[in-house]
Amino acid sequence: MTDERFERDEDVRAWMKELASVPVDGRPLPDARLLWWKAELLKRWDTQRQAVAPIERAEPIQVGIGLAGAVLLLGWLWRYAPVPSNTLIFATVLSLVLLVTIATLTVRQL
Repeated sequence: MTDERFERDEDVRAWMKELASVPVDGRPLPDARLLWWKAELLKRWDTQRQAVAPIERAEPIQVGIGLAGAVLLLGWLWRYAPVPSNTLIFATVLSLVLLVTIATLTVRQL
């Protein structure tokens, strides 16, 4: 058992000597202040991303609520129309198509 350990120690010594013989490039190490500044910046960005995440998840829900409210308002106003004429029907259908199109484009951009 001690022979195996001795052989492993020799292997480690040989590897360390080989590692020590590898030439080190002459580039200077980066400035510690720059590394600290980058780490702080990354930490701030991560904090901001975590703070904004719930808002970004809720945006499609807000668009849906707005669309539902607009459709309900349009339906409520339709009840008070004096006589449903062709112009009023066309305006209502056009309004519904525009509402759905704008909501779809808004959700896709999110």
